[in-house]
Amino acid sequence: MTDIENEDSISIRLRLSNDILEKIDLIAGERGRQRFIEDAVKWRLLWKLDEDVPPIITQMLEDIIALQERVTFLEQERASSMYLGGFNDVTNDEICRDDLDRKIIAHLLQYEGATTPELAQWLLGSETKRRTILDRLNRLNSRFQEVFGKEVLHFEQGIFRGKRGAWWIKEPKLITD
Repeated sequence: MTDIENEDSISIRLRLSNDILEKIDLIAGERGRQRFIEDAVKWRLLWKLDEDVPPIITQMLEDIIALQERVTFLEQERASSMYLGGFNDVTNDEICRDDLDRKIIAHLLQYEGATTPELAQWLLGSETKRRTILDRLNRLNSRFQEVFGKEVLHFEQGIFRGKRGAWWIKEPKLITD
């Protein structure tokens, strides 16, 4: 089997004059004829396809993709801000020390749980800052323990609701009511 047969490709039949085949055989040899023709067709076709798309269409496609990314970002920010506004006074003032604490709790409420790498990537821009998130989660739990007499954030090691090793909010009503 050749490399081409392993890919998702379709075999086509092509008729060429003897003159052209002799020239191909001189350049590629009889055993290299198929690969030479495949390469020639592939590169010419790709070049032709790129050439046929007007630059304005390419620019419009890039603009549309950029707009989609911005809309997605704004929708996520709006959703997070809705959750941030739903905290009760105790959670907002006594439990959360700063915006990062509030965003952690809002993310856990919004997405119904998250792993520390997910939170670190989402809130701090890097999965390697997961230790910072873990420390924050533990401090939040300590403050929940002081104020409510129980921990509200729970770490589940196994697979729970499709996530492995994630943090969950046990009683969301303590945070929002």
